[in-house]
Amino acid sequence: MLLTDLFRFNPLNLLLPQKVVPKSNYKVTLLLKNIRTVIRTEIIDQEPDLETLEITSANGEIILTGVYLMGWLWVARFLGVEAIHYRVRLKPVLVKDNKAHCKIIGYRVWDTKPRRFDFVRWFGKVEPFHKKKVLDSILKSSPHLLSLTSLQWEIRINLRYFLELVPSIAGNIEIQYLVADNSEIYFFVRSGTILKPLVDFFGPEYVKIDYIEEDRDVPLLLWGKS
Repeated sequence: MLLTDLFRFNPLNLLLPQKVVPKSNYKVTLLLKNIRTVIRTEIIDQEPDLETLEITSANGEIILTGVYLMGWLWVARFLGVEAIHYRVRLKPVLVKDNKAHCKIIGYRVWDTKPRRFDFVRWFGKVEPFHKKKVLDSILKSSPHLLSLTSLQWEIRINLRYFLELVPSIAGNIEIQYLVADNSEIYFFVRSGTILKPLVDFFGPEYVKIDYIEEDRDVPLLLWGKS
């Protein structure tokens, strides 16, 4: 401690209650329809076998759909399967330390070519090989954003990564839970700082922020029912 700091030090401050920074509630909306370019550069371009990936939401679920190339697998080449469609349904179950945990509740794969008998659709039901391969391709492209938890088929989304891009708000935002619907993701946030820098950094075409009064029913508000 510097000498000047020592003279200013008041031991009575140790007995006084710590100053509490008042926090407010906000609804932060992520507009999924407008993040296609980000998905392309951050995920698709990093994985040669991942041809397309689209993220949307409906009825409380986050939905991943796209096309995955199968030319690397000799069995697929033998059967004439060049690529497969995939559809993954995620259900947000928990937000902890600004990391969202999403349970995989649905997974489907099928051949991109119409066939009388779709071997890929049948094989995907009895063997989770395609499931793990597709998920690995998506996850390994952005390890700073996406990872599997210790629970089977649960994906963790590191939302702190985005918050840390804006130093003025990093560490001052607590994401309590999220809701997925209407091709958007709604985050319920507690913060002791103004969130405008978040919009300034990412742009209003990607993020929208609404202040929530303390007496509002937050869960109903997030679902757009109040």
